[in-house]
Amino acid sequence: MRTGLFLVLIVMQLFWWDLVDKVRMTMHWSWARAAVDRDVADRARRLLAIARFTIGLRVRIEIDEDRISDRFMVVANHQSVIEIAAIMAAFRNHSVRFVAKRELRHWFPAVSRVLRIQRHALISRHGDFPTAMRQIEHLGRTLRPREGAVIFPEGTRSRDGRVNTFHSGAIRQLVATGPLPMVVIAVDGGTGFSSLKDLAGMTPGHVFRLKMVAIYPPAPGKRALIAQLQEAQNLITQTITQWRGTVDI
Repeated sequence: MRTGLFLVLIVMQLFWWDLVDKVRMTMHWSWARAAVDRDVADRARRLLAIARFTIGLRVRIEIDEDRISDRFMVVANHQSVIEIAAIMAAFRNHSVRFVAKRELRHWFPAVSRVLRIQRHALISRHGDFPTAMRQIEHLGRTLRPREGAVIFPEGTRSRDGRVNTFHSGAIRQLVATGPLPMVVIAVDGGTGFSSLKDLAGMTPGHVFRLKMVAIYPPAPGKRALIAQLQEAQNLITQTITQWRGTVDI
């Protein structure tokens, strides 16, 4: 029962937002973009609220947006579909744009349209590396005030919940046109949930956590950036280890 209700409510909500955005786009692209920028955090929180009501997902977000500068990049570990919504929900006073797989550009109600309207970097995971790097560089160059780019430097979801090696290539390309402060976010609780169907089978009371664990100033060069990224990986690993060593009440 709860599984069916979750899927029905989520799909209905996504189709409704998709229709609203489509109408806005036919009237004026800039207006549609401004509306999505304004509404997307509340939309993400709405989806998480539906998940809490129907399947008992508890989401804990710890972030201090007052410490975040005008333009920035977010570096986070990647486990599931949950952190996409959670990161969007976390940034209520900023807009975030993702480096995401190109397959999301079409066929996903509301999600695909938002990715196109906000001009996220949609890259192919299979070949055409130069084009992917140009798109990431373009993302960094076109960040607007109070806007950040989100990168998962593991490159793909962790299948077992462990934090895999952070790679610097995409991040170095992102800051090719100018350095950005690095907002480091740790997430946990998403392992095994790669689709809505997986979420629907979640055990009631499951906890997902997101926490901002550090902010690094713009790195002055490649070595400093790589050092920051390594420290970010270590901090995220330590945070997740602490979470898993405590009993949630």
